[in-house]
Amino acid sequence: MDKQLQSVTDWLNENTNKAIRIKKEEQGDLDQVDLQLSQFEYREHQPDAIDDYTNGSALLLFGEGEVLNEGKKEALPENTFVIPLDGLNLAGVENEIVVLGTDRATYSLMLQ
Repeated sequence: MDKQLQSVTDWLNENTNKAIRIKKEEQGDLDQVDLQLSQFEYREHQPDAIDDYTNGSALLLFGEGEVLNEGKKEALPENTFVIPLDGLNLAGVENEIVVLGTDRATYSLMLQ
């Protein structure tokens, strides 16, 4: 695992079994997910990924959640949120907010 992820995994360990909000910004689009974080996992490679975007290293956040989409709430598919880490250029915790940046998207995680 990349050393810059240590503070992120520490934060996730401290906040397991708590409600978190995940914000993902990608190409001007903002997605939000509310998740009751039950566990997380770092994976080096995703051999069963359905696309090239999620087949590299990733953080997998598990728990019941809802996707907030255009004012509507929908169940999080498979109770898993995947944060692809290929192209990771920013990872850390600042003011109790986790920030992960890749070449493709920026993710912010915070307690609800």
